[in-house]
Amino acid sequence: MRLRALLLLAPLALAARAQTDAPAPADSTFEEVTVTAAREAVATREAPARVTVLDGEALRAAPDLAGLLQARAPAHVRRYGPSGLASLSIRGAGASQALVLLDGQALTDPALGQIDLTLLPTALLESVEVLSGPSSGLYGSSALGGVVHLRPAADGLRATTEVGAWGERRVSGVAGGRSGALSAVAAVEAGQADGDYGVADLGRVGQPVVAREGWDRQSVTAYSALRVERGRTRGGVALWAADAERGLGGSTVDGVLVGARQWDRHLRLSGNAEHSARALRLEATGHVQQAELRYASPFPAGDRADAIDETGRTTTAALALRATTDRGAGTWTAEATGALGRATHPSLAEAAEDRVLGVGLAGRHTLGAVALFPALRADLHTPAGGDTRLGLAPQLGANARLSPLVSLKASVARAFRMPTLNDRFWAPGGNPDLRPETAWSADLGAVVGSGRARVEATAFATTARDQIVWAPTGLGFWAPENVVRTRTLGAEVSARAARLVRLGRAAALLDGGAVGTVTDARDLDADAPVRYVPRWTAKAWGGLRVGGLDLGVDAQAVGARPTTRGGTQPLPAHLVVGARAAVARALGPAEVTLGLDLDNLLDARYEVVRSYVMPPRHARLRLTVRAR
Repeated sequence: MRLRALLLLAPLALAARAQTDAPAPADSTFEEVTVTAAREAVATREAPARVTVLDGEALRAAPDLAGLLQARAPAHVRRYGPSGLASLSIRGAGASQALVLLDGQALTDPALGQIDLTLLPTALLESVEVLSGPSSGLYGSSALGGVVHLRPAADGLRATTEVGAWGERRVSGVAGGRSGALSAVAAVEAGQADGDYGVADLGRVGQPVVAREGWDRQSVTAYSALRVERGRTRGGVALWAADAERGLGGSTVDGVLVGARQWDRHLRLSGNAEHSARALRLEATGHVQQAELRYASPFPAGDRADAIDETGRTTTAALALRATTDRGAGTWTAEATGALGRATHPSLAEAAEDRVLGVGLAGRHTLGAVALFPALRADLHTPAGGDTRLGLAPQLGANARLSPLVSLKASVARAFRMPTLNDRFWAPGGNPDLRPETAWSADLGAVVGSGRARVEATAFATTARDQIVWAPTGLGFWAPENVVRTRTLGAEVSARAARLVRLGRAAALLDGGAVGTVTDARDLDADAPVRYVPRWTAKAWGGLRVGGLDLGVDAQAVGARPTTRGGTQPLPAHLVVGARAAVARALGPAEVTLGLDLDNLLDARYEVVRSYVMPPRHARLRLTVRAR
């Protein structure tokens, strides 16, 4: 994949019409609105569960969704190196137990049951909402651990180009606007990296630093949408595409780099239509997505008879019909959904299909200072090669506004997840006899503060049956199995504050925050902690904006993570610190920003997943041209 011409020309083309004035620091509030914790939009402090909204400066500080969630969300991101898969763990749940939505619709490969977070650059996004805790009552299977809702870019005109260590290059652009009843947006990002940084070989005498080979990455991701709004009717279509190629490690043999490689391709078309008539709103949403994953090892294979070169293809189609009505002090939404997932792969004797039909009812009812959020969903799953299963997910949330500065949140929910095609049929190791996962969860939280300062604390407990975990078999491969009983207890605490101050004659904005989690996830059958779930995480960040100068620092600390079912051989805790500086200036009709990011300032040697050493200290230089 050759990206050099695109890397050089795209920023110039997108910036040609840019125009803006120099920005001034503005005050900041944290009264974000969420549509993830309820069917109707509510302020995050009025939601029945913890929702973290990430936008603005948070999006600019991270190159992709994996980095954003790793730095700011009450969650843990499992990274198989900077060029490998990145998956999400919320409250100790696995990656396939966290549902990812793009503009309200599920974004998941039906074979793997998850999406690689590195395929979702933040340059294409306007905001990200992270709902902590089960929400199958609203979204069905896969929302057992939590929900991540991505809101794509809606408008604006900007272009960014970035260079960094070890061959990293990236370019992105967004262009959008409105004319009468029509609005449109297009966004694209392309990047590549060699990933050949040095790593100390702890298994050799003197621990020499050896450059990594075969860990390059190249990707292009694009999003476009066209929307129309006339009176009480509105609708639109959107297209999302991703094409990535990555090396999974290798070595040079006779002057040729030989190793494993992976290719990921996604193409998704979605649409929605909505009509409002007095107290009734009707809505239809749907999408069709095709995905392709090719894995080759070794590559190139030469004349090796044991070489693997396999391509799996999946197709997903989904349709949802909703009706929402306001009745007195309540709002109620009824929906009917249908979805189909189809996969072909050399490990499958024939194409495999999963089908699901669902109905749900969710509402919000206000009783004075208390708002209740009941929901009930039933999904009928017909899995490939298995018996039809009925998943029931009742849930009830509540929010009590005790004063203008204090709110209490509480919820109880049942959640479920069906095994994916990957769980059942992957060769070798797939287990067609896996049972669906079920869980009960409860949490209690409080929000204190408003405007420029807020603290939120949440305690939660989850008990699960038949949780699906992948474990080594002793035969050289891993296989999934049902863990009969697991229990998770934990707490999340977050704080945000912003303040306008005077520095001489200039106004400056101080902004900072922190989030910490404590999680005790245990496999009750083995009486041991669940693998790769950190006992604690702590994240903090702060920034100063004055005139055109923007300074920031952030830190992420992650506790030890056991790597065996018995809770032994833990990866040690690690601390990663970063800093950034940017200068913005008005240049003719445009605002031009030059930024420098410094990652891993303390040069820590750490692994998020065993054997995948993360990069040492390095820097990135970024240039952005923007119009307003």
